Amino acid sequence: MNLEQLISYLPQNADFFVKKWLENHFITLIVTKRRQSKLGDYRKLLANNRHQITVNGDLNPYAFFFVFTHEVAHLKTFVQYDAKKINPHGKEWKTIFGQLLIESIHIYPDQLKPYILHHAKHPKASLGADVNVSKYIIDDKPSSQIYLEDLDDGTVFSIGKRVFQKESKRKLRYLCVELKTNKKYLINATATVNKL
Repeated sequence: MNLEQLISYLPQNADFFVKKWLENHFITLIVTKRRQSKLGDYRKLLANNRHQITVNGDLNPYAFFFVFTHEVAHLKTFVQYDAKKINPHGKEWKTIFGQLLIESIHIYPDQLKPYILHHAKHPKASLGADVNVSKYIIDDKPSSQIYLEDLDDGTVFSIGKRVFQKESKRKLRYLCVELKTNKKYLINATATVNKL
C-alpha cells in the first residue's frame, strides 16, 4: 500500500509521522478487514528482509493511528534490539512506544490527549487493558452500548450466547461467573455486554 492510499485512514497531518517513522525501512503495510482477535500486528519477514504491519481498516482515524504507532514501536524495537533477548511488550518496546506517542501527541484531539499521555507513561500490551484508550479511542460503539464496568456487582449479563453474573473487580478486570458452567472468568472492564 502506498502512502496516498493510507492517508484516508489517518488523522490530518499524521502522514508526516508515517513517513518519518518508516524512513529507511522496507515495509509492507496492509489494511485488513475487521478482526475480532486483534486490531493490528507486526512481523519481521525474514525471507526478504522486510517488515510487515497490518492494521484493521474499520477503526476511526485516531484509533488507526494509535494502533499503527503501537506496531511501529514493535518494528523499531526489533531493529534496535536483539529480538531473541527481549519480550515483545517488554521495557524496550514500552519505552519506544511511549516516545512515539509523546512525539505525535498533537495529532490527537484535546479531549484525548490526557489519555494518550497517560498511556505513553504506562504502555499496555493490549489496548483493552487501558480502559480510557479502549473506551474513548479504540471503541466506536454507539453511546447506548453497555460496558461491563457500567453494571452493578451481581448483575446478570451476556456476551454473545454466554450468560454471566458480575462479581468483584480485580485491577482492570472483573471476576464473573458463567451461569451455565459455574466457572469463573476475569473479563475486561470495557468488554461490551448485554444486560439481562
